Amino acid sequence: MLEGDSGRNVATKPAPLTLTLIAQHRILDCAAGLNEPSGLTLNADGSALYTVSDDTKAIFKLDLKGRLCVSESFFIGVDDLEGIAISTDGSRLFLVQEEANAILLVDLESRREVSRRPLEGMNNYHSIRHYFPDIPDNKGLEGITVNTRNNHVFVVKEGRPGLLIEVSADLQTILNTRVLSADNGFVHASVKAKKLDFSGLSYDSIRDTIWITSDQGQCLFHYDWNSDQVLQAIDLKTGNGGKFKRIRKSEGVAIDPVHKRMYVVSEQDQMLYVYEIHQKE
Repeated sequence: MLEGDSGRNVATKPAPLTLTLIAQHRILDCAAGLNEPSGLTLNADGSALYTVSDDTKAIFKLDLKGRLCVSESFFIGVDDLEGIAISTDGSRLFLVQEEANAILLVDLESRREVSRRPLEGMNNYHSIRHYFPDIPDNKGLEGITVNTRNNHVFVVKEGRPGLLIEVSADLQTILNTRVLSADNGFVHASVKAKKLDFSGLSYDSIRDTIWITSDQGQCLFHYDWNSDQVLQAIDLKTGNGGKFKRIRKSEGVAIDPVHKRMYVVSEQDQMLYVYEIHQKE
């Protein structure tokens, strides 16, 4: 099934979720090159996080309080990294390189790049070629996540238009695509539709849904791929004492649905925000 597929299931809309900020941690580390955190994923057992910085050829491991684990962070020979995701078995990391619109696979044990697959080299690329201009417009791939039920990989194009792309587990074939627009619920009261962008992705294994961050919208979209509908949009707020502000440049998100935690990273403020997830009855 490719773009425009109409065989979508009608989903029963679940009870709304709310996020309560429970912690925030500074993660800037100029000495290590962690200046612009631009993607986020939990490790296999949910005890730590991985992130990348698009100006540094490295993968950074953090504990859940945002502290850099120097011995378990490492350099790789690739820059312009914008997103990161863990494989289902926890042995490898998927990365997205924006300028090349490519998916990279890195083995954690050897700390080596295993493969690199540009979208244009995949089967069915012709179905989405028109969304990627010959001269890059800086609106390429931004986020990545893995559906742990079938090992399919999802990547998101930042804008012009926003595009969610499903790729086979072997990174050989583009399986399906969805334009992220007002038609399927990607709207925000404070941002014009043309300026709404998309950055981080995180697959929710309990709900079989995808969480998508928006830099311009300063929010999270909870999206059901199967019904092609936004279930909910949640503003990302921080602050205390009754004074709240929205997170600037939320470039990465990682959900831990088992422990009801949501982790969000701000590229501009170099902060890690930790939320508790509540479901309304």
